[in-house]
Amino acid sequence: MSIRLSKLLDPPAMQVLTTHCPYCKHQVDSTIEHIDGPVVCPGCKKPFEIEMPTAVVSSVNEVDETKMDKRQMAAEPEERTLLQVHPVVFRARPIKTLVLGTVFLVAAALMILSVTETSIAGYSFAETTKLGPASLLTWACAITLLLIVGTVGYWILLSQFTTLTVTSDRTIFQKGLIARETSEVQHDDVRNIQLDQTFLQRMLGVGGIGISSSGQDDLEVVAKRLPHPEHIIDRIRQNQG
Repeated sequence: MSIRLSKLLDPPAMQVLTTHCPYCKHQVDSTIEHIDGPVVCPGCKKPFEIEMPTAVVSSVNEVDETKMDKRQMAAEPEERTLLQVHPVVFRARPIKTLVLGTVFLVAAALMILSVTETSIAGYSFAETTKLGPASLLTWACAITLLLIVGTVGYWILLSQFTTLTVTSDRTIFQKGLIARETSEVQHDDVRNIQLDQTFLQRMLGVGGIGISSSGQDDLEVVAKRLPHPEHIIDRIRQNQG
């Protein structure tokens, strides 16, 4: 006698057993709640009993966990990168940037006047202390321009090799051109977050943050010249346990 188990969706939800009468083969439906006693066939009116279906284990296979596909196993949610920032270059050094920019423009202008042998008020820049094919002023301006370009290039390179990454689980700070230094703090362990920002930095949207975790006296992550540090702190707070 075959028995089929189904479920009614209309409330109240009931599990229905469907079988056939062993006498007349008429289909008989009954609920699990009404199989304590014999069931009467609506066709031949003869009573018979319905046995509750049970699951039977037919075989057992051993599974090697090392060969299982990780996608088939329940796992923790993957770590997601929320934001990744580098220190800003010029906004973090407003006074130095202003000075270097002014010197650059003056040196470039003097160099052009010297090379083009332009005279202003009877004074020829090209005649200023000849040193080989070019004047001493030309060489001084060229060296000044190279130093400024080198300084700005170093700032940009230093910024690119300094990264603060905030994920759904932790904050990671990496810095260093040759020797690489990495510090990280789990968000669940964060005890204190400090914001270091002067009035001028606040106007320019720049600042530094320091993060310490429970069990540590010193700041484990110290990052300076970051853009919009308040937003970074908010992201960290939002992902704490």
